Amino acid sequence: MADSFVSRRLSEFTGVASFAAALIWLIALASYSSVDPAWFFNDAESGSVSNFAGPLGAFLAEASFQVAGYSAFLLPVILGVVGWNYFWCKKIRASYTKLVGAALLVGCLAALLSLAFSAFDSTGRHFSAGGAIGEWFAAFCSSFLNRTGATILLLTLMMLSVILATHFSFGRAASLVADRVRRQRGLIDRWREWQG
Repeated sequence: MADSFVSRRLSEFTGVASFAAALIWLIALASYSSVDPAWFFNDAESGSVSNFAGPLGAFLAEASFQVAGYSAFLLPVILGVVGWNYFWCKKIRASYTKLVGAALLVGCLAALLSLAFSAFDSTGRHFSAGGAIGEWFAAFCSSFLNRTGATILLLTLMMLSVILATHFSFGRAASLVADRVRRQRGLIDRWREWQG
C-alpha cells in the first residue's frame, strides 16, 4: 500500500516537473532571438537576454534550433505528452516503439524542412530550417534518391512514424471521413426530397 502511494506521488511529481519543463522549453523556443547571448554559441557575457525563459532559455532555444531546426517545436510537445501520462499515472504502452516513432517523426520533419527551405535564403537565422539532423538526413536521402525521391521517402517515413508514436490509424480516419460524407450526402438528399 505504501509503495503504491509513494510511486503514485513520485509519478505525479515527475508529470508536473515534465510538463513545467515542456512549457518553459516551448516558451524559450517561441521567444527565441538570434541576438540573445547563449552559452557555447556566442558571447554570453554581452548584452541582456530577451528570451522569456532567461539565459537558460536562450541557450536551450539556440541548442534546439541548431540540432533540430524548426522541428524542435515538437520536442517540448513530446515531453508534455510524457508528463501528462506520468501525472495521470498512465503507463505508456510500447514505450520504446513510441520513442522510436517520435525520434523518426522529428528527424523526418527536420529533413523535409531542410529540403523545402534549402532553396530559400536563410539570412537572419543562425541555423538551417532543419538543423544539423535535418541537413544530414536530407543529404543522406537525397544522395540516393535525389530531392523528389527523398521527399516521397521522408513523407512515407513520417506517416509511419505517426503510426508508431501514436494510436492514430490512417485507415480508420479515412473510414470516418467517408462515413461522415455519406451521412451528409444522405441528409442533403432527404432535404431535397422534402423540399421537392
